[in-house]
Amino acid sequence: MSLINHLALHVTDLDRSEKFYDPVCTFLGYHKHARNGACLLYRKSHGIGDLILLRVRKAGQGKTYDCEAPGFSHLAWNADSREQVDDLYRLLKKHRATILDAPCEMNYSRGYYAVWFQDPDGMKLELAHTPHQSPDSKAESQQTHKASGRKTGKKT
Repeated sequence: MSLINHLALHVTDLDRSEKFYDPVCTFLGYHKHARNGACLLYRKSHGIGDLILLRVRKAGQGKTYDCEAPGFSHLAWNADSREQVDDLYRLLKKHRATILDAPCEMNYSRGYYAVWFQDPDGMKLELAHTPHQSPDSKAESQQTHKASGRKTGKKT
C-alpha cells in the first residue's frame, strides 16, 4: 500500500528535459508512454511508479529549483547493484549530464553506494545501491533490533 504511484516534476523546457530523461529513464526501466503538449509520461516497464514531466506554466516561469528550500529536495532511485550505479554514471558522462558526486560509498547505511547528478533544471537526482537498507535484509534487521535492544527471531 505504501508504494509511490507517480511523481510529477515541473520543468522549464520539455524538449530539453526529454533529451535528458529519455536515456536515464530507459536505463532505470521506464519507457516513454505518452507526450501530450506540455506533459511527458514515463511509465515503469514492470510495477508502479510513473514519472511525469510537466512544462512550467506562466506563474512558474523565471523560478528556479532550490534543493534547500521547502519542498522537493531530491529524488533517489534504487539500484540492484553497485555495477548499475557505475553503469548509470558512465551513461550520464556520455550524455554530458552534470555530475554532483561520482559513485562512492556513504555512511548513511552499511554498503550505501550512489551517484548524484542534476537534470537540466538543476533538480538533484540519485541512483543508490543500499544492500543493507532493505526491510528484507537479515543483516539490517538484526542490526536494527540489536540497536533497539530487541531480540531478533520469531515471536513464540
